[in-house]
Amino acid sequence: MKLFFSLAAVALAAAGPALAYTQVGSGYSQPVFLTAPLGDSRLFVVEKGGLIKTQQGSSVSTWLDISSQVDTNGERGLLGLAFDPSFSSNGRFYVDYIDKTTLNTVVASYTVNASGTVDLGSAHTVITVAQPAGRNNHKAGWIGFSANDPGNLYIATGDGGSGNDPDNNAQNLNSNLGKLLRITPQAAGGYTVPGNNPFVGVAGNDEIWAYGLRNPYRNSFDRQTGDLWIGDVGQSTREEVDLALLGTGRGANYGWRVREGSVATPGISDPTPPNLTNPLYDYGRDVGGTVIGGYVYRGGADASLQGRYVFGDFLSGRIWSLQQSGGTLGSVTELATPFGGSTLTSFGEGGNGALYAVGIDGHIYLLAGAVPEPASAALMAAGLAALGLFIRRRRA
Repeated sequence: MKLFFSLAAVALAAAGPALAYTQVGSGYSQPVFLTAPLGDSRLFVVEKGGLIKTQQGSSVSTWLDISSQVDTNGERGLLGLAFDPSFSSNGRFYVDYIDKTTLNTVVASYTVNASGTVDLGSAHTVITVAQPAGRNNHKAGWIGFSANDPGNLYIATGDGGSGNDPDNNAQNLNSNLGKLLRITPQAAGGYTVPGNNPFVGVAGNDEIWAYGLRNPYRNSFDRQTGDLWIGDVGQSTREEVDLALLGTGRGANYGWRVREGSVATPGISDPTPPNLTNPLYDYGRDVGGTVIGGYVYRGGADASLQGRYVFGDFLSGRIWSLQQSGGTLGSVTELATPFGGSTLTSFGEGGNGALYAVGIDGHIYLLAGAVPEPASAALMAAGLAALGLFIRRRRA
């Protein structure tokens, strides 16, 4: 899947800590995302063509097939998957795809039956976002829930495609393109709008949470802090990583099309918005060409990555980890990578907090494992008990 430009060469950066990646999956057809419900040992791999497959150990099976409904031209496809926070009890999950008939973005819900099989008859459309029919890029596709904002689904949309956002969708508060939307999906389909969304009761679409985005293809919530990380793909100059700390980001304007990363967009003379939110970090074409947003690693098994944001670049295949404190950028270090150029399409988080990377060539890599929480707790309890016994014996 070609996400944007080609790159002849990239500059070398100082090496950071080694990344002990392990290939754990192969043979997928254009995988673009990986996720899992909290505590689930399976990996759910999203294929651009409209399939979701599960992998447990070396066993892979098709879990959902909506390929007949999905348009895959260019950057279109099945692009997102999110599990309802109550998935373990209600079996509900959500997908984001480009509809083959209308070419619009559709977010739909499905449920699984008692055996864990997806009930195709349970499909309900939650929201549709109109897309410019003649443009096949900048479709974003990430959807996700925050543990700190239960029941509300966040939906990332691109600006609709072409260069320089010709319809100025990203800055237009009457368009749901180039935005981060926030809605409350309903069990029978459709949605309501949270009353504290920033444009409820004032000019602008009620669904909008943040705006000024070009193609926020991969984003995530930090499972420990609730902070929101956005990887917004640039045009020809800068790639950007945006950060909204928990409790912030409401109504944020990330600048596109007026700003591309930290600079004025070449060829655009629009005035700079007074309410601009600058990226936490951005980089130029000497480094890469299509940012792939990742995750703050919380798996506990790799001390060098714990609490750091891991992200990468599609065109160069490079992977970095980033440290921040209170919204202030700390160190950015480059990690070893299993990817060549034009391969890395997504990062993913396992149900236990393990960190994975996905390649459009069909390979899945484990980047950093996770310490099972129950096992850790049991080990700590056993250790404390042993310590108590040792102390009592010493006193005796």
